[in-house]
Amino acid sequence: MIKLLKIGQKASQKEVFAWNILGSLASAAMSTLLLLSVARLLDIYNADVFSIAYAVGNLLVTVATFQVRDFQATDIKEKYSFNNYFYARVLTIIVMIVVALGYVVLHGYDFYKSLCVILICFYRSSDALSDVFQGMFQQHERLDIAGKSLFFRNGFIFVGFTIALIITHELLLSLIIMNVLSFAFVFVFDFWLSRYFSKIKVFHFSFKQIKSLLIESSPLFINAFMLVSIYNQPKYALDNLFERGLLEVGVQTDFNILFMPVFAMNLTMIFFRPMMTQMAIFLERKEFESFVHYRRKLLQSLVVISSLILAVVSVIGVPILNIVYSTNLNRYLFAFIILIAGGIASTFATVCDNILTVLRKQKLLVISFASGFCVSYLSANPLVEHYGIYGASISFTLSMLTWLLVSLIIYFSAKDSYKEKK
Repeated sequence: MIKLLKIGQKASQKEVFAWNILGSLASAAMSTLLLLSVARLLDIYNADVFSIAYAVGNLLVTVATFQVRDFQATDIKEKYSFNNYFYARVLTIIVMIVVALGYVVLHGYDFYKSLCVILICFYRSSDALSDVFQGMFQQHERLDIAGKSLFFRNGFIFVGFTIALIITHELLLSLIIMNVLSFAFVFVFDFWLSRYFSKIKVFHFSFKQIKSLLIESSPLFINAFMLVSIYNQPKYALDNLFERGLLEVGVQTDFNILFMPVFAMNLTMIFFRPMMTQMAIFLERKEFESFVHYRRKLLQSLVVISSLILAVVSVIGVPILNIVYSTNLNRYLFAFIILIAGGIASTFATVCDNILTVLRKQKLLVISFASGFCVSYLSANPLVEHYGIYGASISFTLSMLTWLLVSLIIYFSAKDSYKEKK
């Protein structure tokens, strides 16, 4: 394995790029593939339970990761030792599980649904644990290993989970098996390989350094938490109405299926991200004309791609989802188009935010995230209560448009700030 992974050698840029793309795609596709297995192999109620449990897990995993990865991957001088990164992650994972327990109690879920939510949160905590090792690999210029970890672990878990569902037809047992497989992979692959870069010393850490690390990462965490909340708020509103007996079984699953292409649209950022790095290089070299040209090229490409996606997906999106998930979503066609429009708005907002980060104006991003969060929080429940899935779609798109509008205001006020460096 050591020879295959080229430990002790420097990976080529092509290898790093390819494995990073494969790993990112595998990670992004997991929720879609897992829901596909559940929807195909179990009943509608279990699909609903899985959908909301995964939405809760997606939110709370931000507590576990605390967005430390962004800082860790660029900590080339190792301001914080890997031991402190590791034990900081153990601490935030414990906090995540405690919050998850409080969440199910606060929402009054029955035992079965509560256990499903907790098991999904445990599974997502394994993602967070793997992430701290991936950050270390990236820190040592081996992002290809991080990509391999994501690709192989997600593939291994998906196959194992699906086989478990086929054999047992039990969601709970399959979730337990998924957890065992995920943590086993983290130990056998991530932990085992980490020894060639940095060894974890048992109970060897600094509370002061961990505190400092978490404080430095807290603005990124707040932004990430608000963003995931915006994406999931309509799902929470649907779940709230379902728990009150105001929605029929299957609505949560239908919305999650309709929502899948929105996540797929965000995958375009994987391909645009290298362009962000190039813009940062132009700024660092004071090649301002190249920076402006590249920025214009990026935005023009995004307009063309988004227009094509909206046109094509509006026509064939629902029929494809019907076939893949063996369901009938034709009555939600307009809601689907509304969601796609929201997804396009979120992609543009993400690009604006990334450009602002390149310009080192990232502290202003909390304004746009907070604006979108407030609209989502205030609109989701009343719109869903009156219009169901259509209300959820409208709430999501309103939130995305608010996020984009505020991001554009900030962007146009700061887009020429590079001139200050002349």
